[in-house]
Amino acid sequence: MHKNIERWYPITFGLALTVLYCSLLRSKPLPTSLKDVFSAATTLSGIAIGFLATAMSILFTIGNTNVVKQMKNSNKYTILINYFMDAINWSFLLASLSFFGLFVEIKTFGSLQWLVFGIWLFTLLTSGLSSYRVIRVFAAILRGAN
Repeated sequence: MHKNIERWYPITFGLALTVLYCSLLRSKPLPTSLKDVFSAATTLSGIAIGFLATAMSILFTIGNTNVVKQMKNSNKYTILINYFMDAINWSFLLASLSFFGLFVEIKTFGSLQWLVFGIWLFTLLTSGLSSYRVIRVFAAILRGAN
C-alpha cells in the first residue's frame, strides 16, 4: 500500500464514515441501547490493547530475523512501532470515552448529543482501522520471517 495512504487511512476513513453516518441519521434519535454499546466497546478496546501489546512483544522477540533486520535498516521498523502505538493510543481513548459513556447519559448533552456521539464514533472507527492496519502489516512481516 502507498506510504501516505497507509499512514492516513484510519483517520481519513474514520472521519468520512462518521460524517456520513451523522449526516444521514442526525434527524433520528440515538439508539436507546448505547450503554450496552459503550460496555462492549470498553471490553473490545481492552482486548485490542492486550492483543497489540502482545504482538509488539512478539515483534521484539523476532528482532534477530532477516526481515526485521531489513526493516530496521530501511527505517520501516520505526514506522511499524508508530503504527502499534497509534493503535494502542486510539484504543485507550476509545476505552476512556466508552467508560465515560457508561456513567454519563448522552442525552443530557441536548442538541450536542450528536456531536458527542460523533466524537465517540470517530474514535471507534479510527481505533478499529488503526488496529487493522497493524494486523495487516504485522502479518506481512510474519509471512516474510519464515
